[in-house]
Amino acid sequence: MATELNCAKCGACAVVCPVFRVDEQEVLTARGKMHLLTTELAEYPSAVFEDRFSRCLLCGACEQVCPRHLPITDLISQARSTFSRFYGPNGLKKAAACAALRRPELVEGLVKAGISLQRLQALPLHSGLRLKLGLLEKRSIPQPPLAQPPLGKEDESRPQQNISTASLSYFTGCVARHIQPTIVQATQSLLQNSGLPSAHTPADQYCCGLAAWSAGKRDQARELARKNIQAFSGSEGLIVTSCASCSSHLLAYPTLFNEDDPWHDKALSFAERVQEFTHFFNDKLPPLSRIENSEHPEQRVFYHDPCHLRFKDKGMSTPRLLLQKRGVQIIEPEDGPRCCGQGGLFHIACPEHSLQIFEQSSRQALAGSPAYITTTCSGCLMQFKEGMARQGQGVEVVHLAVLLADAAVVRRS
Repeated sequence: MATELNCAKCGACAVVCPVFRVDEQEVLTARGKMHLLTTELAEYPSAVFEDRFSRCLLCGACEQVCPRHLPITDLISQARSTFSRFYGPNGLKKAAACAALRRPELVEGLVKAGISLQRLQALPLHSGLRLKLGLLEKRSIPQPPLAQPPLGKEDESRPQQNISTASLSYFTGCVARHIQPTIVQATQSLLQNSGLPSAHTPADQYCCGLAAWSAGKRDQARELARKNIQAFSGSEGLIVTSCASCSSHLLAYPTLFNEDDPWHDKALSFAERVQEFTHFFNDKLPPLSRIENSEHPEQRVFYHDPCHLRFKDKGMSTPRLLLQKRGVQIIEPEDGPRCCGQGGLFHIACPEHSLQIFEQSSRQALAGSPAYITTTCSGCLMQFKEGMARQGQGVEVVHLAVLLADAAVVRRS
């Protein structure tokens, strides 16, 4: 294992690690974890060993600066796959979250129960549960159906598209599908505004599986991948997703299967069709005209860069290009982008660290007094929505699709 890891022990990972920035324990850095993996402790991981490995966001910052290009996030996920079922702090909560994500009908039931509890207004104003329930949309506006009409029956008055966009599919992700359905509505609205047909949204799609993979539950991650590949097998066009983290993991589906596994080639074909939201709309969404810009006053917007997009796909430019089309003033942080601390299940496992990391990120976001905070990662979106409510801030937090769709309404008026 020591030869395989080949860590230079240079410490570059410590400088960029969000967890190390709030808790300066060497063992919490990638260097510390890589060292532990070379010891006998890794063969029979104790509760303390598992705890240290659970305190990682898997954001990928360390991989970007590693001089030997070690696959650090994959090694940590692999190590977690050998841990006990309820490893680390709040292990039972993490396991319950993973179990729920395997069953969309269970998530939907929990959402409905949460909305009902929210309406009672019986919880203390600043209780954690009330803040989380505040993330749920009451759905006063009817949702677009999850199952669209059969492909190939678009409105004949629309311009003809090539095969990749004429048979477009949409991977919603759990948050847009269950918690914030206005993201789905906004994405479909942007397609219409770009002269494209509505995207087919398979009703039998599942969670992308990133949370399961991050927790080391690799069999569950492969199970979810197979289900999603099957759900989108009815067409051959592009698959657009409005969640940056989902897109990153969907693109990584081929790495979940060995090359001799029949699902490997299917995963390759699937991944070739996946396109992240901002990359898809970058050359399709028309900009505001000069007149429309004057009717829509310039607003100050802070765009939060999701870690999975800026590290995995180098996707920092396209969100900003789309915002420029909207005619807003983009507030850029002086010290560069920071992780928000959500990290999938990390905010459940390590709420104290998650909160400390978010406080750093929120100070950065609020420094420019923005009218809106926007992002394209579902997890980051939830972290900022809950965090701004906890702090009593009046700034509105919206998904980028919703912000862009608001400009689309101006164009059509």
